Amino acid sequence: MEGHGAGTSTDGERDAWISLASAPGVGDRIFWALIAEHGGAKAAIRAVASGVGLTLPEVRIPTRTKDALAAVSRDPRRAHRRLEELDVWVVTPLDESYPDRLRILDPPPPVLYGWGAQGVLSADRAVAVVGTRRPTLEGRALTARICTRLVGVGVVVVSGLAIGIDGAAHAATMAAEGRTVAVVGGGHAHPGPRAHRQLLERMLRTGGAVVTEHAPDILPTRGTFPRRNRIISALGDATIVVEAPARSGALITARHALEQGRLVLAAPGRPGDVHTGGCLALLRETPARPLVGLDELVVDLGYDGDGRASRDAEGAAAHLSLEGALAMLGPVERAVARRLAQGPCGPDALVAATGLTAPVVSGAVTLLLLRGWIQAMGPAYLPSGPLLGADGR
Repeated sequence: MEGHGAGTSTDGERDAWISLASAPGVGDRIFWALIAEHGGAKAAIRAVASGVGLTLPEVRIPTRTKDALAAVSRDPRRAHRRLEELDVWVVTPLDESYPDRLRILDPPPPVLYGWGAQGVLSADRAVAVVGTRRPTLEGRALTARICTRLVGVGVVVVSGLAIGIDGAAHAATMAAEGRTVAVVGGGHAHPGPRAHRQLLERMLRTGGAVVTEHAPDILPTRGTFPRRNRIISALGDATIVVEAPARSGALITARHALEQGRLVLAAPGRPGDVHTGGCLALLRETPARPLVGLDELVVDLGYDGDGRASRDAEGAAAHLSLEGALAMLGPVERAVARRLAQGPCGPDALVAATGLTAPVVSGAVTLLLLRGWIQAMGPAYLPSGPLLGADGR
């Protein structure tokens, strides 16, 4: 397993970010509220340690979570030691290597934990393939044909490592000598079904990855699986639903994909067939499109040509140096951008750090958002593009 441990940064903000996110009970809402209130993870942990950081304007922190945060403030390296024990790498929105596809989520996972090849998450072409846990033989065969064709046009296949269509998608992708990514519903100490452990190990040997938003010892639950589905859909340029009954979890993935502006293709089935009732509902009730053939699939995905040049052009601005980027801004925008280049910050903390008034800061933030140089993540703003350069941290 290719592991990079917890990683470090020059000022410790990234390490503190990982420590804060690891506290049991700290979900997206509490994490981003703490970041916005205190101007970063280091400051949040210091505030918790002093006993004044656990009262937030709009978020109530349960007592059990407060205890977990207090434990982090006493031993912030505990999470990092556990990552090293399990050889788990992590990536955060503070990192340039954080997958761009996940940045569209509001908010994105504060930390993504992984085994395997981190770079596969940013492949030029990626498609999610999902479906029921109780597929028919025909559904398994169709999954294999779809994944084989996707591998043939250079696609990384993303799925959830569950029994059924997910497992068939991973296996067929590797049989075709392709790479595949599994998004699991718990931490890496509990990486998916035991029946799929050999599949998982093979995935890692063949250039794939196993990722999750959960710290290593978090158990998968009925609540974590639906949430992981938004990551499955976000990591793909499109989502293909092979077989899904009316109440299938695959439909949650499909609806996340539609909300994210992604293409959804559903394999139609016979009216009245319980195995494809969910697929037919998608086609009837949503903008999902029918999967009508493998050649048509490649065309619908836009993979019949080469869009790489346009993607390279879109990303060129991200390679500006920090000082080069700041020189392009007026003095107000430059002050706000320079503070955000140092790490995440909420509106009140920006006002305090820059000495500017709230309306002036708001205008500068709007301009930086339009440039794509910062991102709104819940109540906080994070650096993006050239502001993510190493000089900014």
